[in-house]
Amino acid sequence: MSSSILEAMIIASFTGGNILKKYFEKENLSVLQKSVSYDLVTNIDIESQEEINSILTKRFPDIPVVGEEDSIQTRRQSRAFYVDPLDGTFNFVHKYPFFSVSLGYWENNEPVIGVVFDPIRRDLFYAQKGEGAFLNGERITVSDRTILEGSYLVTGFPYKEGKHSRIEKEIRLAMKLTDLRVLGSTALELCYVACGIIDGYWEYDLSSWDLAGGVLIAKEAGAIITDPSGGDFDLYEGDILAAPPAIHQKLLKALKQ
Repeated sequence: MSSSILEAMIIASFTGGNILKKYFEKENLSVLQKSVSYDLVTNIDIESQEEINSILTKRFPDIPVVGEEDSIQTRRQSRAFYVDPLDGTFNFVHKYPFFSVSLGYWENNEPVIGVVFDPIRRDLFYAQKGEGAFLNGERITVSDRTILEGSYLVTGFPYKEGKHSRIEKEIRLAMKLTDLRVLGSTALELCYVACGIIDGYWEYDLSSWDLAGGVLIAKEAGAIITDPSGGDFDLYEGDILAAPPAIHQKLLKALKQ
């Protein structure tokens, strides 16, 4: 059954991604006032989500969908699809071509299948539990870097103000070690950890649909996945640290200082 679920998720990701690409290439989307932009992007999100949901629910009507736009949003489903129809909204609005469609299938709080599609580069990342991670059909692995200094580290800014002071301290610390980046698409950042481009990524206060697709891809490629304090990763807590084993250990130690 898992192969048929993977097939449906890939088809759904292509369908949603083609919708995003169509709107992204429209000239009148480039520079809009913020309120107008976000109204438009909301409509795009919904259109992508509806098409994705239609594909998944038609083939698997007994599996609920948890997502950002017009879908069931409940905690701790025994099994569920997690859908982010546009991961990287801010990038999309500003015509920065770094965004994706992210789909995850989870059972009993464990990732089983992850699919992330970048519609601009036509990059399809996917993984099934225990079977490795792939980019466009080729197996991918995390970087073999062992030195934290000079590593490509990526983070993001939490939406909740209470965590701003912590991340600011962590950023200052990381900047002493390397040149830190904020890229703006959680799913693609996890996939870039998986294929060895990014050496370490951490972020707080994310939604389940932000993480559900990319987590398994990174894990199957060899990344260690925890929360930023070293505790067990929890999809619904939304805090994550993902990195190759050697970098994870050193980055975790640095963040704890």
